[in-house]
Amino acid sequence: MQDVTVVTCIKWAYGVQDSQIVGPTSLRAEHYDIIAKADEPVGDDQLKLMMRTLLAERFKLSFHHENKELRSYALIVAKKGQKLRESVGEGKSTIQNSAIGMVAKSTTMQEFANFIAEPLRTPVVNKTGLDGRYDFAIDFTNYLPADANTVRPDVISVMMAALEGELGLKLESTKTSVETMVVDHVEKPSAN
Repeated sequence: MQDVTVVTCIKWAYGVQDSQIVGPTSLRAEHYDIIAKADEPVGDDQLKLMMRTLLAERFKLSFHHENKELRSYALIVAKKGQKLRESVGEGKSTIQNSAIGMVAKSTTMQEFANFIAEPLRTPVVNKTGLDGRYDFAIDFTNYLPADANTVRPDVISVMMAALEGELGLKLESTKTSVETMVVDHVEKPSAN
């Protein structure tokens, strides 16, 4: 991993969203390159466990969980129904931004909710009831306001319109009890 923060590592290792991590500013301010090698090829689940161990041993990370009532979004299926295509075969989940949108392959709705929580800067809870893995692309071009070249578009409005128009999904504003990770202790990592 290159140029990552402790928060980036925690999000990946524990499958949580940025807004679910509470702690000192150093979690987001300090950047690191992490180089590690496994003795043999391992899957993502094993790599995540290895990252948890690294965070505990090298960064002395300790935390506890708290439930907090937060403003959030529920990702739901729109009234006209979802427009997603189930993935064929098994593959590693990927979601990538493109110049005009995003492309997802073999992605669960929880993974997608975690991904869109970042630009929305608030928790997104998967309430779609969709359990499969999906391939889809979103083109934001048709959802940008006419004056988008001179005025910065509202990210939330564009995201909501594109999700419903392209995927048949909807973001519904809500308050919900969200499990957060409250960081009790973290240090700069020890040198090799």
